Amino acid sequence: MGNKKTTVYEKLKKKIIDGSLQPGSPINENEYAKDLKVSKTPIREALRQLERERLVENIPGRGSTVANISFQDIREIFEIREIIECGAVKRVAMTCDVEEISERKKEVEFAVTQMEKSYETLFKEIEDIQLFLITYHGNKKLSETYQGLLDHIKRIRFHFGRKFSQQRYAEILTEHIEVLDALIAGDENRSEKAIQNHLRNAEAYILGLS
Repeated sequence: MGNKKTTVYEKLKKKIIDGSLQPGSPINENEYAKDLKVSKTPIREALRQLERERLVENIPGRGSTVANISFQDIREIFEIREIIECGAVKRVAMTCDVEEISERKKEVEFAVTQMEKSYETLFKEIEDIQLFLITYHGNKKLSETYQGLLDHIKRIRFHFGRKFSQQRYAEILTEHIEVLDALIAGDENRSEKAIQNHLRNAEAYILGLS
């Protein structure tokens, strides 16, 4: 990407993922060209890239809008996650450094004591357990594939996370601890079941909020 296009692309993507631009919101090219002090060309190039990534939709007669998050989108994202993450966690269970995983567990246990904090603060303090598992073995191709998916995971998380109950926050942390306990035990099947349980609980909860 050219420098201007990259800058515009990153700024628009961040706004879409963190919910500053809500699903269905129109994207005014003139407004963003003025705000970002660029011509319409890098705006349009960035929008085409975001459209390829399914974060933006181009509707004839209406122009570009932020892509909606449908039931089908949520189901497909969680299906892909289950396929990838269940395989990854079994590999980690076979070879992980128990001390390193134990340190991760301490971080999550500390987060349990911080439950009064906001959704955003809570999830900044806990690096996503699944991303940690995906990157653990240093498989660059797998990490690159997952990073593309992660944009959609984060978008769903930001969009619905503010509606989560404190009980659901606590359940997420408990589910993460169970994954880490299974890894510490070196139990492949228990690890897979723990990830699967977490993902299916998360999907059901988010669909219930939709």
